[in-house]
Amino acid sequence: MRVFKNYAPKQIAKYVVAFFKGQFSIEGQGVFEFDAGRVVVKVKMDEASKKICKEINEEATAMSTKLEVEQYH
Repeated sequence: MRVFKNYAPKQIAKYVVAFFKGQFSIEGQGVFEFDAGRVVVKVKMDEASKKICKEINEEATAMSTKLEVEQYH
């Protein structure tokens, strides 16, 4: 499990996409799980945590799309 000292969505998205399944922690925010290259949003999460998940997942999707497009060139 990786611990991120600062919330940096792009950096965390790289980690999530690269390792595909696992956990990470953001200091002051808590522990998050990811599966299939996406952060799992749980019902019990507060709104701030859900927003973090959404932002990281958007970055991960953008990275995945960019990789797929680059493969066909």
